[in-house]
Amino acid sequence: MEGLEKLEIEVLEMNNSSVSAVFDYLKTRKDLYEKFNNKEKSIEQMWDYICDKARKMSKNNVAVVQDNLVFIWAVNYFCKTNEELGIKEKKTKKAAPLSADETIEKINKKHYEKERQKESEQKKDTDNQISIFKEEQK
Repeated sequence: MEGLEKLEIEVLEMNNSSVSAVFDYLKTRKDLYEKFNNKEKSIEQMWDYICDKARKMSKNNVAVVQDNLVFIWAVNYFCKTNEELGIKEKKTKKAAPLSADETIEKINKKHYEKERQKESEQKKDTDNQISIFKEEQK
């Protein structure tokens, strides 16, 4: 299940609830587990593929796509090769992949920074000054 674990880490790094929902569905499909080991596949690229499909359906820059269609696109992404899907490899240099410990450390750092920002905002709110940018909570 090496591929599944790699994809789970990618989902955490993206920190996107929509991506998480799609991946939660994919994890229920045991028939895809072998396909998750494909080195050319990634969660970010899957999401780009889904967004591109939705963009093509849009009218006036608005697209409404049912969940089951998004799930079909996600399954399709993992079942076909990138060449069959018309996905071209990006020519950008990628950084060396992080180890599991480095990834966990990166996720923890993001979480810590968010907590510090929340604490900072709470501290600012306690000085009893009203901001013109925030609604007063009742």
